Amino acid sequence: MVAAFALPEASRKGLDISVSELRASPSRVDKREIKINELDESEYIAFLAKLVRLDGALFCIATDAGLNTPARIAEHQRGQVAKVLEHIDKMRIEGGRQGVALLAAQIGKLSPQLYVQLFCQVELMYEVVSRAITYYVQRNPGTLSEFRWRIDQKNIKRTDFEDAFEKLSPALLQTMSLSKPLQMIEEFDYSRMKQYVFAPGKAPTYLKDHYGIELRANGQLNLQKLIRGNIKFMDSRDSAGIQAVDLIVSGVRKCLRKGFNNNERVATLLGRLMIQAIYNEPPFRMLSFGVGAPLDQETAHLVNLMWKNAKQMLKN
Repeated sequence: MVAAFALPEASRKGLDISVSELRASPSRVDKREIKINELDESEYIAFLAKLVRLDGALFCIATDAGLNTPARIAEHQRGQVAKVLEHIDKMRIEGGRQGVALLAAQIGKLSPQLYVQLFCQVELMYEVVSRAITYYVQRNPGTLSEFRWRIDQKNIKRTDFEDAFEKLSPALLQTMSLSKPLQMIEEFDYSRMKQYVFAPGKAPTYLKDHYGIELRANGQLNLQKLIRGNIKFMDSRDSAGIQAVDLIVSGVRKCLRKGFNNNERVATLLGRLMIQAIYNEPPFRMLSFGVGAPLDQETAHLVNLMWKNAKQMLKN
């Protein structure tokens, strides 16, 4: 499972205080980072309740590793490569064809573990961009004036995942946006996002130039700038935000495994951090890299509690 927690800048101090209070216990006073197994259940529930009041937005991507056999991952990986190459025959410029072929080759060479991690992380970022913008433009449009991404750095040295993520994620996001276009609703005011929106006539014309595909250019998001404009891999010990996300995602995973004494209370609070998904689907994505399997009754009940308590996307 991977997760992201989007938070308005005005709520950042409240998040810092909530995380600092967890470290205030005498037994943890010298600790720079707190893990979920170090918290009493009552402490964790109180922490979630504080986060609910900050008007943040939780996004999760979950997959059952037990179902993701190497053969199924390889089949999914081949399908993703095929999607990247789908329109290569329409490209009119040789350099463009070579770039797409190189991207497909890089995706095809990823190890199964790295491919699953990368694909889930890219899906997660797409969920953040597609839903957080629509949610906050109605309630707090000023907070969309800048996007700052802070990602958990696993090692001091740059990992293979971080290298692949930086190189491949913008191109994969762009590919996803073709099949699942990002929505911008005419009635909403996106003016605070102007640095991330192509001005009329300024959007790239590569789809028309390379593929012969006509798209409406006005209002298109500059995904490259939105993602790469302010992104850092950080040691979680130096970031209250990353520590909070780690505690949240650990709680979602533990709850789905029925690891709390009061799983229903935790599921309710986690749901209040989530945002309603398009077509009123569950507020967090459950991916299968092959054949899926139904949830057991108790897990399905907890997912439904999160679903029922998720925040409405459209403001009344």
